[in-house]
Amino acid sequence: MKMQYHHAGKQFFFITVAIEGRWRVLSRLVDEKSRPALLPRGEAVKAALCALHGAFPCATVSDFVIMPDHVHFLLIVDYARDPGFSPLWATHRLLDATEMLWGRDGGAAPEPLNAAAAAALAEAVALARQQHGRLTIANTERGLVGPASFQQWGAVGGSGAEPPSLPRWDRRCYIEISFDSAQLKAIRHYIRLNPARALWKARHPDRFIRYSGIRHAILDPSRHWDGMGNLTLLGSPFLYHVRLTMRKTAEEHAAEIADIVANAERGMVPVCGFISPGEKELLRRLKASPVARFVKTVPFALPPRYDPSAEDSRELAADRMLILSGFPQGTPDSRENLRARCNLMNELAEALCKRAREGA
Repeated sequence: MKMQYHHAGKQFFFITVAIEGRWRVLSRLVDEKSRPALLPRGEAVKAALCALHGAFPCATVSDFVIMPDHVHFLLIVDYARDPGFSPLWATHRLLDATEMLWGRDGGAAPEPLNAAAAAALAEAVALARQQHGRLTIANTERGLVGPASFQQWGAVGGSGAEPPSLPRWDRRCYIEISFDSAQLKAIRHYIRLNPARALWKARHPDRFIRYSGIRHAILDPSRHWDGMGNLTLLGSPFLYHVRLTMRKTAEEHAAEIADIVANAERGMVPVCGFISPGEKELLRRLKASPVARFVKTVPFALPPRYDPSAEDSRELAADRMLILSGFPQGTPDSRENLRARCNLMNELAEALCKRAREGA
């Protein structure tokens, strides 16, 4: 993996690290409105995250959430202060430091924890530099340490057996670079909603199953259909296709959006890609309604481990939403053919709604 970005100004890195074997030793989920309750090892992780700026003055951890078996955090790096800084190298030193804390106290948080975390982080940095010097992005990419896709990590552990007395981190990390304010906002939103999202999936696992090769009377049998969510919506005779042009703003579509929401609250089921500004506003309004149900069509193939957004997860858990794709695995997903795929999915959605009205 080669990370392409400018080593200048401020850069934002969304980083995910997980416990090897996915043992749930860091925290426990409480409820949808509360952050996870930290266990002693999780308290050590929090202290190390807070101490990171002291070890690397150019880097600051802003948003973070410590889940039972993994951690998400947003790392802000000021490359004006250190043009050679490697977020991956610093992340590995963070993992070293927390493992030191766990090993010294059997998982219990030492007192005072903040000072112990800062000392462990300084020790981890010193040991790493003695072993192989200061690693930068350039040589971490040559294989000394390297990130891997979070989707490649194994199934969740921690059931049916006791976790090891001294858990370790999986040294593969997921790192995403935020290039604009919209993506940064989405990352922060994801971090904030992650605990609730995990609870929704744990309480309603059947609603997060990806169904492949769906067959239904209203679906074009020549296409490959995948879906997630409330499949019974395909049996509704009140499906109707919605398409709001990108040539108009959401404000210009205001009256039309209000009518669609009113119809949805009376039992109609909108089917839409929710891509244009007007359609995105419609989706926001539908989600805000406690009774509306809807089908979201997507112009891409659903991967085997499809991970819906936090906001979509809320609606899936409430059994109000179906995500539907008419594309098989291996469908080219380049930007060049995005418009063609969107147009095709709209045509397929319009056809399935027509067949639903005709009682197919």
